[in-house]
Amino acid sequence: MQQIAPNVYVKSFYPGVNAGFICTAGGTVAVDAPPLPDDARAWREQIERVAGAPIRWTILTDHHPDRLLGVGWLGAPVIAGRGTLRRLQQEPEDLWRTATGELLQRRPDAKSLEAARLVLPRLAVDGRMTLYDEGGIIVESIAGAAPGSIWVRLPDREVVFVGDTVVVGSHPFLAASPDTRAWLKTLVEMRRARFPAQLIVPGRGPACDKDGTRPLSDYIQVARRRIRSVHTAGGGRGDLIGLLVEFMAMFPVPEQEQEWVQQRVRTGLEHVYEQMRPEQEE
Repeated sequence: MQQIAPNVYVKSFYPGVNAGFICTAGGTVAVDAPPLPDDARAWREQIERVAGAPIRWTILTDHHPDRLLGVGWLGAPVIAGRGTLRRLQQEPEDLWRTATGELLQRRPDAKSLEAARLVLPRLAVDGRMTLYDEGGIIVESIAGAAPGSIWVRLPDREVVFVGDTVVVGSHPFLAASPDTRAWLKTLVEMRRARFPAQLIVPGRGPACDKDGTRPLSDYIQVARRRIRSVHTAGGGRGDLIGLLVEFMAMFPVPEQEQEWVQQRVRTGLEHVYEQMRPEQEE
């Protein structure tokens, strides 16, 4: 666990996802959670030991399984984006079955996942909400990596938790984004001098400064440019297979994760292909 600002902590130890928490006079606020129940319970104990009090709220930056599965074990009501709440309400059983199935496929030893239960958000944010005036925790809807993406800004400490809207050193989850062009605009906004944060806590990978978002912007821009060329040439989804080698080379992938990440990249490219069909372009 690392203290990145006064009363602000992050842990990147857990498989694939960052978790953090903020201590304030109004209560302790967790941001996202480890996916595995045993890890989530241990994280809760660590938070309560450092804060000296139970967690008051858990903020979920999106509905991705890697952060969704563990929030129930933190024992606090959940705040999420309205799009996240809608997604969880529409097909809760199918989503939960898919989420646990995907993680068990990657971690067959994680049998404790079978005891995990879905927790719906208590508060849904559509716009901007200040959770506590003291400490300045601002929860805000953004155009990012998933429907219902939010970020958690701490203006007085120049820190922002952004979930999968920024990932560092790994392939983004393009398939979940409702609008990759809008996502790019969010990344550009984060790099502006006026943006009130200097330290960015991504959904995955180490905390970074504003320039640390550029590789992700480049990745999305290249994806859109290559796929626009496929459309211009009259190509179909099958032509995207030729792009896999180029994109897999952009970030290192452990050998044991090659198959899973390749499927993720391919699904993401196919999603952007559908999103960028000529009749959908302005």
